[in-house]
Amino acid sequence: MSKMLKGITRAAVLAGLLLALVPPWPAGADAEVSNKTPASVEAGHEWEGNLSRQKEEFIQVVEDQQTWVALWKRAFDQPAPAVDFERHAVACVFLGHSAPWLFSIRIGAPQARGETMVIQYGLVEVILRLSGPFKAGGQYAMRVVEKTEGHRLVMEEIPFPGAIRRK
Repeated sequence: MSKMLKGITRAAVLAGLLLALVPPWPAGADAEVSNKTPASVEAGHEWEGNLSRQKEEFIQVVEDQQTWVALWKRAFDQPAPAVDFERHAVACVFLGHSAPWLFSIRIGAPQARGETMVIQYGLVEVILRLSGPFKAGGQYAMRVVEKTEGHRLVMEEIPFPGAIRRK
């Protein structure tokens, strides 16, 4: 038997073994998975990207379901991920469509200052080589944080290493 035929035969035998070991995908499984209520995201979960439909700058801590659902509808035209707002809040930084440049957005962990939990964020300029003008559109970062009883949550822009200050 030629070397090429032996190689093909071995590959076919291995593929057959793998298929035998994988359980069949049940009919209607896609519908079953998509109909399940998603688990709530935990503290530390993050979302980030460069494109959203959030036209205006939105930098705040979202602490209720109604605001969260409205933000996701406005920014992404999608249902919002499940967040347990009894235990968590979401620190949000949306730069809107008027950001002059492309930034990497960093959101830190909450730090206690008296009765306030301060969530610091910073913007790091992304270096690009462009042949023409550039305008970013809808950059964002969000981070799920734990609520602490008796403390209010606020956002504060600070210069991270390599960050720029916009204001």
